Amino acid sequence: MLTLFEQKEVFVISSNENFQRYVRDNLPDGDFAVTGEAVSCTEARQKMMNNRCAVVLINIPLADECGTELASDLAENTPSSVIAVVKNEQEPEMRQSLEPAGIFVLGRPFPHTTFHQALYDAASAYARMQIISQENQRLQIKLIDLRIVNRAKYALIQYLGMTEDQAHKYIEQQAMSQRISKRKAAENILKTYENGS
Repeated sequence: MLTLFEQKEVFVISSNENFQRYVRDNLPDGDFAVTGEAVSCTEARQKMMNNRCAVVLINIPLADECGTELASDLAENTPSSVIAVVKNEQEPEMRQSLEPAGIFVLGRPFPHTTFHQALYDAASAYARMQIISQENQRLQIKLIDLRIVNRAKYALIQYLGMTEDQAHKYIEQQAMSQRISKRKAAENILKTYENGS
């Protein structure tokens, strides 16, 4: 069933039970849902390996580590947007060290409106990164297609003495006549000539 918006998943990492409760009780209505929790860096690393949530909230410090290294690791190695929640007096220093890694920094205590805005900003950044990631995958596939077509062209040049233009037209004709992609036509050519060489 289609909805007007997709609920954004939030993963909460905090050694403080009160913070976890605050997040669960104060998420913007309907837009966000807590889908996972951890109380330490070790537990968070285990649980985040297969988690594809939009936002990770880390309440720094944690019981077993500070949490800044975990924040950096998650920002670098997962698609999630990371919000590091720190004491207000630490915010300027943390902002300086964490924001260059793409981590949002939120000083506590904070009003509900600031908390909500941070969640929406992080979710927006996550959505933007998903679009960029999909475009990057599309371009990578296109680049692979181009490399395969070029290899087939050079096989035709080498084995049949075609010019580059003739080889290009031949691949296009094969794709059209067989109703397949140029990449598939090129792969068929490569099977014939590269495997037979």
